[in-house]
Amino acid sequence: MEKFKNFFTKTNKRLRITTAVIMLGIAYLFSMFGFIGICSLVLLISSLMIYEFNKLFNPKLGFKFIWDEISILGVLILFCLNRIFFHAPNYYFSFALVGLFCSSMLANIASDKKHWVLESITPIYIGFGVMSILYAYLYSSIMAIIYMFIITISTDTGAFFIGSALGGPKLWVRISPKKTWSGAIGGVLCAFAFGTTFILNLLWNDNTADFTNLSIWGAISLMLSFCSQCGDLFESWLKRINGIKDSSNLIPGHGGFLDRFDSILFVAPIFALILAFAKVGFLGL
Repeated sequence: MEKFKNFFTKTNKRLRITTAVIMLGIAYLFSMFGFIGICSLVLLISSLMIYEFNKLFNPKLGFKFIWDEISILGVLILFCLNRIFFHAPNYYFSFALVGLFCSSMLANIASDKKHWVLESITPIYIGFGVMSILYAYLYSSIMAIIYMFIITISTDTGAFFIGSALGGPKLWVRISPKKTWSGAIGGVLCAFAFGTTFILNLLWNDNTADFTNLSIWGAISLMLSFCSQCGDLFESWLKRINGIKDSSNLIPGHGGFLDRFDSILFVAPIFALILAFAKVGFLGL
C-alpha cells in the first residue's frame, strides 16, 4: 500500500513540474511578441479565471457568466487598446470596473442569492487584478511582471517547505488547515530575499543601487509577500464556503487558474499603486 502511495505522490510531483515547465514555455513564447503577446496571454488567462470564479458559485453557468466575460474582458481590451490609440487616463477604466461591480451587486441583490456580495466581486477581484498586471507592464517592463511572480512563487514555496519542516501553530485552521505561522513567516522571508536580490541585480545593472533604494524595495517585497498570502487565503476561503477543493482541473497537477494566480490578483493592485505613486514623484524608485 505504501509503495502505491509513494508512486502516486511522485507521479503528481512530476506532473506538477512538467506542467509548470510547459506553462513557463508558453509564457515565454507569448512574451516574444511584446505588448500584443503579453496582453493576449493575460486576457486568455483572465477569461479562464472568470469562468472558474463563476463555476465556484454556479455549477450551471448562465447569463451572469456571459455578462462577466463580455464586460470585464471588454474593459481590459479597451485598456490595452488605449495604450496604442487613445491615451486616455487609466482611472477611466478603474471607474468602469467599479461600475460593473455596482451593477453586478444590484442584479445579485434582486436574485436573492446566498453569497450575493461575493458573486458580485468578479470585476474587482479579477478585473482590477488583471488590469494592474497590465499597468505594471505598461509603466515599467516585463521585469515588473517577473518581480511580482518572484514574490508570489517564493512566498508560496518558502511557506510550504519551511512550514513542513518546522510545523508549529496553525495559521487559520478554518480556512486552510495545513498552513502554519512558521510557514507564513518563512514565506515572507523568502520573498524578501529573492525579491530584493532580483531588484538589486536590476539596480546594479543600471548603476542606481544604493541603500535607500534597496531599503524601499526590501519593504515593498515584505508588503507584497503579505498581500500574496492574503490572496491565497482569500481564494481558499472562497473554495471552502462552496465545498470545493480546486477551482477547476484545467491545469494538470495544479488545479485551476485561480488556484495558480490567486496570490498575484492581490499583489498586482498594490504593486500598481506603488508604481503609480512613483510615476507622480511620491516614491523615489
